[in-house]
Amino acid sequence: MENPKIKTKVVQSESKDAWNIIGISLAKKYKVARIPYLIIKDCPNLNETRKEEALRHAKFISECFNKSDKIVHIL
Repeated sequence: MENPKIKTKVVQSESKDAWNIIGISLAKKYKVARIPYLIIKDCPNLNETRKEEALRHAKFISECFNKSDKIVHIL
C-alpha cells in the first residue's frame, strides 16, 4: 500500500447535503471524498441523526489520511 501523505480536514459541502474531506497540504488542495447524508422533509430528528452519523464517518476517513504514516507502517 502506498502512503498518500495527505493531510485532510472535514468541511460542510456548500452545494450538497454532504461532508467533504479536503486536502489541506500546500499545493494539494482538492476534494478527497464526499460523505453524503439524506435529508427528508418534515423529519428533523432523523435528519440530524443522519447528518451526525455522516460526520462521524467523514472524521474517521480524514483521520486515516492524517495518520497514514502509522497505518502503512503497521501493514
